[in-house]
Amino acid sequence: MPVTPGPDELRPWWKGWLGVGALVLTAALVAAGALWLVQRADDAKHCVQGEAGLVWTGSGAERECVGVMSEKPFTFDPRLKDITDRIAQENQRVRDQWEKPGAGKRPVPYVKVAVMMPMTTSDTGALPIEEIKSSLQGAYIGQCRANVCPALPDDSPGVHGTTPQIQLLLASEGRHQDHWRPVVEQLDEMTGGSHPLVAVTGLGISIPETQAAAAELSKRNIPAIGAVLTATDLDAKHLFKVSPSNLDYARALRQHLDKLPADQRRAYLVFDSRNDNFVQTMRKAYDEVFPDYVDKRWASFVGTTGHADQGQPGLFFNAVNNICQTRTELVLYAGRGRDLPGFIKALSTRAQCGHNRPVTIATGSTGSVQQAQKVAELLKRSDITILEASAADAENWIKGVHAPTGFKPFYQSFKDLKFPDTVLSDGYAVMHHDAVLVAVWATRMVTSQTGRENPGVEDVYNQITNLHDAGRVPVASGDLSFDHASSGWPHNKPVPMIQLPPAGGSPAPPYRTP
Repeated sequence: MPVTPGPDELRPWWKGWLGVGALVLTAALVAAGALWLVQRADDAKHCVQGEAGLVWTGSGAERECVGVMSEKPFTFDPRLKDITDRIAQENQRVRDQWEKPGAGKRPVPYVKVAVMMPMTTSDTGALPIEEIKSSLQGAYIGQCRANVCPALPDDSPGVHGTTPQIQLLLASEGRHQDHWRPVVEQLDEMTGGSHPLVAVTGLGISIPETQAAAAELSKRNIPAIGAVLTATDLDAKHLFKVSPSNLDYARALRQHLDKLPADQRRAYLVFDSRNDNFVQTMRKAYDEVFPDYVDKRWASFVGTTGHADQGQPGLFFNAVNNICQTRTELVLYAGRGRDLPGFIKALSTRAQCGHNRPVTIATGSTGSVQQAQKVAELLKRSDITILEASAADAENWIKGVHAPTGFKPFYQSFKDLKFPDTVLSDGYAVMHHDAVLVAVWATRMVTSQTGRENPGVEDVYNQITNLHDAGRVPVASGDLSFDHASSGWPHNKPVPMIQLPPAGGSPAPPYRTP
């Protein structure tokens, strides 16, 4: 028989409203804790709070930040802190001019230009940190000139006007450029709206990942402007380059070397065997331009650039031994600049096999001479000369020797921004500045004709193909022209010769791309 509780007996607390409230509170705390853990995990994934497009990838020594940086500064490498902070600060200033123009001032429109390249490095990475840093410094100078940023004099002329202003996005695709796909997807999402992305510049170096990224950008109709891309097989509809091609480098070298006595026009070809667009097409260019110099005299080595294991890098014994046996005095080098010091060290031992004649190493690239500077004293002692067909020659241009018309205003802004001349030594600052300037020039030519503040990527692409004749671009490294017929390569690009140790006298006028 059931017993009915008496009036003084209390029900258990968890069976009343107090229990219900406690259960609700507990559930809320559990949910909040789970949300906090998710947010903590999400925060740990992002490189910097407030910049959702920057995420960590990899682990240990391979851990790096990839994605797109805009107004929140992030130091991809401690050695880049000053320049990434300056770019982020200018980006924020540009945004503020639109959102908070101040009393009596009109909002200033702006668009976005990206610099897509590695922002981190390693012994096998695509770029050394010095070249990454000078690349960003050059791109920033281009942005500052376009915006007439506060560090420049008020009477600076700008770049084909001063609007729309430019935000410079830093798109980090990884030290080996192997994270290009999510970066391209992020950039594609930015091509709409009131402040669209109008072009991508930089693109790292000439390797298979670059071709893949350029093809994907082109598929999405985004114009891309390579700064130091030279491989002749890099091709996509929307891809342009401000650098000479490897074939142009070889032709420039031939123009110079044909002045040698006939008995000195006998060369040995030394090439990097890696799956690398630059070294492979440099070798093909030598084959095409120098068949009578080389004949069948060649030797290969494995370079250090690239994360795939393709053999032990830096073994030059075969090349040096063959150069000794043939008593060759001219070497055509188809390799990366970072491997050049190792080759020079190996070649400096040639006296052991009876080769006591001077040797010239001819190469085509941007920055190889700067790498060779690391062994400059060894070059002198061992009677080796480096002859580089290059995209830029700031040392002579500063002196006014064969300087392009666009170099003087670039150099003035360079000094106004308090950069030391050493920034210009590898050529990367000049070339990345020029890639940004081409994007700005084309963008402002569109907006000056349409009156629209937010041009589309197709309009900017179409305008780049019309940058010729009266529309040519006076960038720091030359008065460049582009059209539909050149596969994205610039017309009229000077290809100066740089020699180390330096030659006496004034250099000859440079070869120019057709």
